[in-house]
Amino acid sequence: MHPLRSNNETIAQQYRDILLNSDELTVIDVSPTIAEIAARLRAERNLRTPDAIQLATAIDSGATFFLTNNAGLPTIPELQILVLDNFSIGQLRA
Repeated sequence: MHPLRSNNETIAQQYRDILLNSDELTVIDVSPTIAEIAARLRAERNLRTPDAIQLATAIDSGATFFLTNNAGLPTIPELQILVLDNFSIGQLRA
């Protein structure tokens, strides 16, 4: 069983620390604009809500691509979807 599914508070705290205290990550609040874009994406592309919010945030932030492990994300005109499995380590570092 996955540690978080067995209520492992130590691992949950480690994830919180990474997400909330990392210099490499920026936390962006869901604004009304992001919510509108997410709602449109969810309705038009049949996305799950978390995926729609992440993609909407990328679009609103001016990202040109979205790097993911989810090969099932649909094509979105505003954003190029890049799936990690399609790249080698050397390509990602370049």
